Amino acid sequence: MVLNRCTFVITIALHVVIIILAIFQLLLYEKFCSRMLEHEDGLLISGGSIPTKELWVLCLRLLQLVDVQSIVLHASSIIVSCRLYNDPYSRHLNVISHSWSNFTMSSLLMNLCAMVFFLKFAKITFNAVQNTLYGGLEMYQFDAIWNEFWNHLQSRNRCCGVANPSDWQGMLWRTADQEAQFERLLLPDGAPSTVVLAPISCCRNHHQCKGERINLGIGELLRSDALDALSHINHAGCFDVMRSNLASTVQMISWLDVILCSLQLGAVFCTRLLFMANRNFQPTTNI
Repeated sequence: MVLNRCTFVITIALHVVIIILAIFQLLLYEKFCSRMLEHEDGLLISGGSIPTKELWVLCLRLLQLVDVQSIVLHASSIIVSCRLYNDPYSRHLNVISHSWSNFTMSSLLMNLCAMVFFLKFAKITFNAVQNTLYGGLEMYQFDAIWNEFWNHLQSRNRCCGVANPSDWQGMLWRTADQEAQFERLLLPDGAPSTVVLAPISCCRNHHQCKGERINLGIGELLRSDALDALSHINHAGCFDVMRSNLASTVQMISWLDVILCSLQLGAVFCTRLLFMANRNFQPTTNI
């Protein structure tokens, strides 16, 4: 009887822990979603395409749905465990126990699939972000939305370009004359460039940036010697900064998936022990 009570307490504790962890993972998914959508209403992951953003959000909601079903299943599992511990054995209880085991194993498989899908989903998301950043960088000088986006991104995250400040050499221009002026400023002697041309938002301190301020398009650029630029321009790429900011959330979600799957296996094992104890303890006349 003492062993049954210990098994019952452990089983209830497992269900409660699984519910708490599933709720925590649900919140982490929401944090991941809000971090990706906070820039210009999802411009970072969609490149301005509404269907792409909606599909991305739908995939994340499906992942959250797996956690919701885990919460509902293990909340009801507490009731099942209480019945297995307190009620006499019956065919009805036998059906409930086997049905619960099938549902839990299905939930476990869904969690395993969700874990694999999320790792793939995170990789696709980071690739989409990188491609979006490069595409938006090209349009910095003739698209006001991307101009504002990049200035805000670089000032807030203290970064410059996608990988480094030299990415800004790949800007596109509205006219051939603007492009020719830009190339002359970048390569004044036709030799390998010894200057840095980047938006003012790349500066570590806007009031102490050294160099010539140039206006060719809609965004103001700073032209400075490459050596001087080392001291007053951020050299970290925005993509690496953003990926590192999100890496902890992605890793935590992945580890929670592993823990949840392990705990679900433990819950199934303990519940089956309760069921066998219930069946063996009761006299056969109750069957």
